[in-house]
Amino acid sequence: MTTPEIDHAALFAATPSPCLVLDPDLVIVDVNQAALEATGRIRSDLVGQYIFDAFPDNPADPDSDGVQNLDASLHRVLAFGERDTLAPQKYDIPVAHRPGAFEERWWSPINTPVLGPDGSVAWILLRVEDVTAFVRSRHRRPGGKLSEREEAMEAELYARARALQQLNEELRMAHARERQVAITLQEAMLHSPDLARHGNVTVRYRPAIGSLNVCGDW
Repeated sequence: MTTPEIDHAALFAATPSPCLVLDPDLVIVDVNQAALEATGRIRSDLVGQYIFDAFPDNPADPDSDGVQNLDASLHRVLAFGERDTLAPQKYDIPVAHRPGAFEERWWSPINTPVLGPDGSVAWILLRVEDVTAFVRSRHRRPGGKLSEREEAMEAELYARARALQQLNEELRMAHARERQVAITLQEAMLHSPDLARHGNVTVRYRPAIGSLNVCGDW
């Protein structure tokens, strides 16, 4: 039985989670239907736009940090080539056809690198889940409040998400430091005068992935 060829463009378009594809300059190059529906925009509004021109911070909210947090996450993806998950973010979006108006929204974003043939980040898949209804649900409870138990559970979940985000950042920083030490040691070995006395030694140096192989008998 022949396996039918998969239409990846159709799969992306039909994905139920809102998704945008960014290039390394953080320009939107593609967007699926779910993202258009979630943001109330049309394709021509977004494709070709710098992500933070299309979705700026709400100027009426002095505590808005959505752009800052998302920008840091996207640059971590570019720097490390690894998926980056953010804790739920308050990130208001512009209201279509109402210049200067913003609508309160909460999102749970995951930024995933798509690597090119050379191993560098060719694209970033920005997938979000709109969790606004969940955040607002507390205001629809009797008296506009959650029970003490529910308050405690929600606070714990949010705190864990924030802690996980911080831990991920610390692990990335540690990885970057270890990689730099490894590359420094490799460079020192490459310039070691001992290598000149061993003609049967072959050194293969691959700095892009921070590894070095030495073959031969010492």
